[in-house]
Amino acid sequence: MSRRRDKAVKSLIAGGGSFSSKSTLQIIAFEAAKTMSRLVALYNSLSQDEFIKLRQGRMRSRGVAFLNSVDESYLLGLACKEKLEDLGHAVALVSRLSKRCNDEELNRFYIAYHNMTQGIIDVGNVGFSSRNVGKTIKKMEKYANATSDLYESSVALDELEASEKKTQKREINNDYFNEEITFQRKQVLHLRQASLWSQTFDTTVGLMARIVLVVYARICTLFGPFVPSLSCIYIPKRKGLNMKVYPEANYCLLVDKERYVKHGSNSGPVMKASKTKPIPRRSYSGVNALDLQISAIRNKRLIHSAPANTVGAAGLAFRYANLIVTAESCFQSTKNIGDEARENMFELLPISLKQALRRKLKGQWSKDREEMSDGGQGLAQGWKEALEEIIGWLAPMAHDTLRWQQERDLEQQEPDAKRTVLLLQTLHFSDLEKTEAAIVEVLVGLSCIYRYENRRERHVDGCRWLS
Repeated sequence: MSRRRDKAVKSLIAGGGSFSSKSTLQIIAFEAAKTMSRLVALYNSLSQDEFIKLRQGRMRSRGVAFLNSVDESYLLGLACKEKLEDLGHAVALVSRLSKRCNDEELNRFYIAYHNMTQGIIDVGNVGFSSRNVGKTIKKMEKYANATSDLYESSVALDELEASEKKTQKREINNDYFNEEITFQRKQVLHLRQASLWSQTFDTTVGLMARIVLVVYARICTLFGPFVPSLSCIYIPKRKGLNMKVYPEANYCLLVDKERYVKHGSNSGPVMKASKTKPIPRRSYSGVNALDLQISAIRNKRLIHSAPANTVGAAGLAFRYANLIVTAESCFQSTKNIGDEARENMFELLPISLKQALRRKLKGQWSKDREEMSDGGQGLAQGWKEALEEIIGWLAPMAHDTLRWQQERDLEQQEPDAKRTVLLLQTLHFSDLEKTEAAIVEVLVGLSCIYRYENRRERHVDGCRWLS
């Protein structure tokens, strides 16, 4: 399939039509469409409602609060930096495309963006009104969708042409393929006209450049109270949009400021702070505007900056996520868990955690023998209740960890793939010691439940975990 897709793209290049590569995007349209889709998704994720959901939902989940932090400013700093990184990828492409624009102002897009990150730009010239931005977003969605359709139609055309060649070799009547190919070719030509393929660099960059600035302004407005070093954006309602922006100015891009402030003041941790201190904020106390430059964004990725005491810094986030998901499946299963499944789970543990599990199991079994009076049924029920509680907040973080990676892998294949998980929701920034303690507790609980309920096909007194 991938070879056919590559061939389809080559066919598009070969059949570029009468458009000049100097004035229209043509094959670059697919890369531009992907960036457009991401910009639209990023814009939509920065609404007031989405921000409130972030603060009152994702950040306040029990797993995030216990394993990552209860410090709202720290967590919002992580979310902010991830948004800025996403925006930075779009800035890189728009900057590259802007060099091929005829309009001199578009040629200087990156200078305008850099000035905005420093808090010096005339916001009134950007067109921040919801009506203007809404129209631009709709245009971008239309172009991105049409470009995606063009790609799929080109792949379908390539497959039809390949099938036609096979029928010719076999001397089979190919009238059906001829009709389908003719129709598909017309479809491709139509989509070239309707998509970014035939749009100029000026038109494409003009659309994306405006939304880049709007997205940055939204990030500053929403996260500014929690990330002090962000630029301050001020757009007074009464005076319109004709005002310079400076770092020391107040700001409000929010339509309903009172609602935003109200939700902000009412939000707070849902769990009591544990005796273990939250992960230190370190460099996340704020996002320096200089970090927004393209070169800096590439070198200071959020995923590479987890503190030393976290799961991410140890490189164990995805391994532990898979382990937790497997343990969850075992806990919810009504069938016996085979030797292979238990061995696979055990092998996911690093050596240090295997040793900790052995020590915990030996101590637990000695304690349970003294308390066992009903064949272990009471102990099994107790462990069930305990595991239901732990897995209830631990498993969602494991699923989000895997989903975070899956969504970014999917983006490479599907331009319109949507992101639903932020890195702060994953195990990446989780305290390593507390995460491993929770995993050991789950595995000990599973071992005891299976042991006391005699759910194994043969008598195994827990030695499988110790093998």
